[in-house]
Amino acid sequence: MESCASNGGRQGSERGRPVRVQRASKRQPAATTVVTRFRCNATMVGVLGTAVVLLAVLHLTVAKEIAIRNRDVPQYKERPEWLRQCRRANPNEDDCFKKMFEGTFPYIAKGIPEIGVQPFDPLRIESIQVSRGSGGLTLSGGFKKLSIKGPSNTTVRRASLDFGKKVLAFDLEIPKLRIDAVYNLKGNVLLLPLVGDGDVTMTLKNVKTAVVTKFSVRPMPEDAIFIEEMKVTFLVGGMRIHLDNLFQGNQVLGASLNLFLNQNAAEVIGELRSDLEYGLADIFTGLWNELFNKLPLKLWLS
Repeated sequence: MESCASNGGRQGSERGRPVRVQRASKRQPAATTVVTRFRCNATMVGVLGTAVVLLAVLHLTVAKEIAIRNRDVPQYKERPEWLRQCRRANPNEDDCFKKMFEGTFPYIAKGIPEIGVQPFDPLRIESIQVSRGSGGLTLSGGFKKLSIKGPSNTTVRRASLDFGKKVLAFDLEIPKLRIDAVYNLKGNVLLLPLVGDGDVTMTLKNVKTAVVTKFSVRPMPEDAIFIEEMKVTFLVGGMRIHLDNLFQGNQVLGASLNLFLNQNAAEVIGELRSDLEYGLADIFTGLWNELFNKLPLKLWLS
């Protein structure tokens, strides 16, 4: 199997640089010519474009939906039994804030209807529309019936709250995230068409995320934390993806795209890192504002 790294594909993986086309020898069989040319043209343009749309656009859209979902729902009036109390003077004493933060996960996973927190495992989205065009890459279409499983299995490795600096920080580990959806995409990758509609499945393993936020205290109407900005960094241990019915069912090109993506997961994730970190910041901001806005400080800080 011919790799793009040996024929100019590596240059195409650099952001903003064109992919060099390796022309096949006349002595190559027709099928090999098609697969090699497809692989090297689409490598870091079509594949990354598809993955960016699926991950980054998905995260950004989810965050915006979540951020406004429970805006008009009243805050808690009394402390629920699952909400741990910490000392305001030192909320990190004896890992109190970490335990409080971690203790919320089972409840937000199944939803907290009294404050408008909807279940997020699985997180379900009816549809996402896509319109993306840049240089030799154009994609349009969308995803429907998205289901994201696994966020409720998050482990909080570290969490700290600093009221003096207005900083909240935490490190999270998620063993596995599975994304299932129905996709419909069409466009062009350089001179090649990119067309597909069918089922898509993506699995991310051993996701490690570090989050640092700046927050304020706002009256809503009782004083509560409001996350103003967030920075996210992450590492992914592995990724698997499968797109059904690519190129109108062309098994050769479809198999080539899926094979490349799975064989080069680390490089793909590296190319996607900035988009994903931006998208993760959006979704985490929405999720934690949805919760913290409804928890008056007086209920969990003494």
